Amino acid sequence: MSVSIVDAKAEHPARPIADLIWTVDKPLMTFLFGTRDRWRRVFACDWPESKGIVCHKQMTLAVRNEEILGVLISHTLEEFDEHFIHTRLREGRNEGAEFHKHLNHAFDMMAQLFPHGLEGSYFVFDLTISSKARRLGIGRQLLDVAKSKAKEANCDRVCLDVAADNDAVQFYNRMGMQVAVETRIPELADRHGV
Repeated sequence: MSVSIVDAKAEHPARPIADLIWTVDKPLMTFLFGTRDRWRRVFACDWPESKGIVCHKQMTLAVRNEEILGVLISHTLEEFDEHFIHTRLREGRNEGAEFHKHLNHAFDMMAQLFPHGLEGSYFVFDLTISSKARRLGIGRQLLDVAKSKAKEANCDRVCLDVAADNDAVQFYNRMGMQVAVETRIPELADRHGV
């Protein structure tokens, strides 16, 4: 069975996409959202929108027989900044004031953890493949989509953030990517394992 690479549409089911994104960095997602169920609810607010970090308009999916096997979320840096503002305004509001306050603090910490990319960069916010679909070339196909989008946007490079202990680092190295910077925030590392 072949895998199709398609632009995400609001009609695609949000839950399996949210669940795949959760697997990218569980300690980070747990720090940000606490539980997978809360992440699903927060994700569902951004998903149908036309602007937002994790809105469907910023995603490419790998699909086989209607099953979502891979997700690419990518932006130009200018798009990312604009989309971040939209997401930050709405994300977590449906979860109450205390959680919204936590999320604002967490987003401020994320700005320290993930430095802004270099001018002319195309940013891969997330790239994840279902564990049952690894080693099928889906990651390479989705990264190729990001490279094509970067070229269309006249960007000089593709950049992304990944935890240093994530197995994906080896994949990105094989794809010709290089470590540009490493960051560590003691509070996140010591208290939350991020």
